Amino acid sequence: MNQIKVSPWIGQNYANPNILKYKTLILGESNYTKEIEKFNSNMVINCVNDAINDTDKKGFGRFSTKIRSLIFGRDTLITPKEFWEDVAFYNFVQFLVGTEARQRPTQGQWESSIPMFEEVIAKIKPERVIVLGLANWNNLTSLINNQKTSKHTAILNLGSFNVSCGYINHPSSSIDYKTWQPIAAKLLLE
Repeated sequence: MNQIKVSPWIGQNYANPNILKYKTLILGESNYTKEIEKFNSNMVINCVNDAINDTDKKGFGRFSTKIRSLIFGRDTLITPKEFWEDVAFYNFVQFLVGTEARQRPTQGQWESSIPMFEEVIAKIKPERVIVLGLANWNNLTSLINNQKTSKHTAILNLGSFNVSCGYINHPSSSIDYKTWQPIAAKLLLE
């Protein structure tokens, strides 16, 4: 992947998922870290490995648990390893946006990340993309050609490749599982 700054996580079962119905890309928003040296091409891969190995119980590990609960329900028995081996994960904004959560990408960072996103999509060809967060969704759908299919879903048109996508509230914020879990389940499990 030539232009990509932070490589996506691609689970071993991504091409033939065991627990999901579709090849699924989870689209996070941006990268941040207090330890600048951790901002490298393996940053996302390392975060997912920490979640799988249960070595990060606060940051990405907590975030990971919320994603699984949003898709499968709060009482899911699906383990982090089972989940992450079935999906790909990529942060849309490919630049370091700051040293702590809730720092916002600039408009230039959003726009400059489009070619890298298109490269990832062309390489891994997901059948579904679940977008984390309204700001991420609004930027994605304003910067990439698409046809909205509902308030929470659209078909992204990326050259000759089209992919169904939808958004849920960002897992790092307060989550209303009763609202967002059915939306995630419909996109990824039906």
